[in-house]
Amino acid sequence: MKKYHVGIVGYGWAATAHLAAINGGARGQVTRICSSRPLDAAELSQRHQCPLQTHPDFAAMLAAPDLDVVSICSYHAQHKAQAIAAARAGKHLIVEKPLALTLADLRAIEREVRAAGVKFCLCFELRFSAQFLATKALVDAGQLGRVHYGEIDY
Repeated sequence: MKKYHVGIVGYGWAATAHLAAINGGARGQVTRICSSRPLDAAELSQRHQCPLQTHPDFAAMLAAPDLDVVSICSYHAQHKAQAIAAARAGKHLIVEKPLALTLADLRAIEREVRAAGVKFCLCFELRFSAQFLATKALVDAGQLGRVHYGEIDY
């Protein structure tokens, strides 16, 4: 069974969650991290218990011939350009929400992903959690009245 080599762009909380989830499965292995902040590859490799290469330049990471998938965990305004560049480079995509900041940007990403024929995943991992389904059912049934604002901490 092929193990896909994954590069993560951005190194904040979401990236560490992606790294643990990807490495915890049988089909993926994070091998690269790209960040605008200087990162120590040896320190990160030790922290995450896997060999990692670091890149300050996204294009350089995309050029790695052994890279199969890009997980985009960067600033939201960077998602469009990074997703399009990764698709054009033939890399499959995992993108943290939000995918794009405008409908036009979303459509541009969609066109490039389809043209490249790469696989795509948008992270909405809690959409079907029981607690959120129950909350949505209460709102939809009108049992909470007219909701003006809501915030949920889980």
